[in-house]
Amino acid sequence: MHFLPASLVGCLLLTLAAASSDETTKTCKTLASALAEDVFYPESPTYNASIQSYPFPQLRLNPTCLVRPNSTQDVVTAINVLRDSGCTKFAIRGGGHNANTGFNDIEDGVTIDMRQLNYVEVDKDVVRVGAGAVAQDVYDVTDKYNISVMGPRIGVVGIAGFLTGGGVSFFSPEHGWSCDYVENFEVVLANGTLVNANASSHSELYAALKGGQSNFGIVTRFDLKHFPVGQLYGGRIAYAPTADVDLVEGFTQFKLAKYDPYAAGWVTNRYNATTGNYTPTSILWYTKPDLKPGSLSHILDVKPQAMNGMTTAPVAAFARNASMVVKTSNFNTIWATTTFHISPTIAHKIYQKWKELIPKVTDTYKSANVASELTFQSLAPPPKSGASPNSLGFSASSTPQSGLVFLQIIFYYADSSATEGLNNALKDFVQIFEQLAKDEGQHNPWIYLNFAAWFQDPLAAYGNGELAQLRRVARKYDPKGLFQDQLVGGFKVFNGTTDWRGHWDQHGRADGDRGGKWN
Repeated sequence: MHFLPASLVGCLLLTLAAASSDETTKTCKTLASALAEDVFYPESPTYNASIQSYPFPQLRLNPTCLVRPNSTQDVVTAINVLRDSGCTKFAIRGGGHNANTGFNDIEDGVTIDMRQLNYVEVDKDVVRVGAGAVAQDVYDVTDKYNISVMGPRIGVVGIAGFLTGGGVSFFSPEHGWSCDYVENFEVVLANGTLVNANASSHSELYAALKGGQSNFGIVTRFDLKHFPVGQLYGGRIAYAPTADVDLVEGFTQFKLAKYDPYAAGWVTNRYNATTGNYTPTSILWYTKPDLKPGSLSHILDVKPQAMNGMTTAPVAAFARNASMVVKTSNFNTIWATTTFHISPTIAHKIYQKWKELIPKVTDTYKSANVASELTFQSLAPPPKSGASPNSLGFSASSTPQSGLVFLQIIFYYADSSATEGLNNALKDFVQIFEQLAKDEGQHNPWIYLNFAAWFQDPLAAYGNGELAQLRRVARKYDPKGLFQDQLVGGFKVFNGTTDWRGHWDQHGRADGDRGGKWN
């Protein structure tokens, strides 16, 4: 038999009495009393600037109030107030780049906007990065020292969500997942305690944060291992529409070739429903520019090319260039992902099915000016044997970087009335592509969290054993479920409030722990 914690009983009664709005207003007043300089309301220019700064329109919600902490202690204060309110829902914003509505902002609740914590400090062994920093903040500093870190490849992407979701970097083919280069997480727990999670202190929390995202606390600082780096060779190539099949074949041959630890990037085909045009492109990097670009030649040699922007430049320049499209777009953006094993034919089958269906899908929403992209790219290597583990579910002996591909399906559109239909189309595409892979025996159930849609369950896809461990860590560090119940955004280890309450008993324990791995 399961029982709810007393605090949740109060929350349920308030919800049934339709008192949640009054409760949130009261919480905002308490926050304003405790953090007078950090709390903003809808009439404030700071509030409105924060909302408008989200990169995609569907993310621009209307919280009752906005908290912008200026220090770690401000985060502690905010969490203490929110926890003691017992019911007030809240969201946490790092960079704000995740495309899932409600994952980094909230309607009629409290949004904690971490972007004031955007410092970057270089030390002998690590780069200390505040949780509000984006990739460009970091690279603009590290480039000056001829070093780099395992950060995002697009400059506007926030460090916090990227790293706690795993993270694929410029240097991932050689070094692995970006989260594995976090030496230490500074974390505010649900009880207001500030801890450092690393290989020797709170090591189970350390592993859980590397892929488990916001289920355990609020990370306020990342200590990132750095390494020497010069310039990279890379850039964007736009191909003629007639090169689309050859580009898919080039990517296939790249994946089937001997693994190249210096080759990074992705290939994309974009369909613009307004013009009816297809635009095949690649964005590639080679992290050893003094060497020939190895297996990338399979993609670099595809012809005809409309534009070739391959060049040698610092990391910061590539991250800044990759941000341009995001910064200049004012389109709603939604995406989903799936994973498969490469074969000589599977990428072609997926691409041809997308090419067949995408004009029909977008024609349904002509007034929304829809565009769509289909992107193929590689996973990162797992931690080596003996290294500190992450939570992504790959054993040290596995080689996901060699044979696995993760696919991203994206819609861009101007009219929000198309959201429901295009979300349904995303679901359909995921199902269709997974079935194509299953029919060929190439499907893999793993899901990359940072590209997952709200309707997917990437934490469960790590495997039963990993999910059970994530649940154990959540129970230990958040025994009353603050980050399961009151924090509304993100993927939950208990798969949402109802499932969490169903698992929790009066002793703070949960059932459903299972061993084993999906692979």
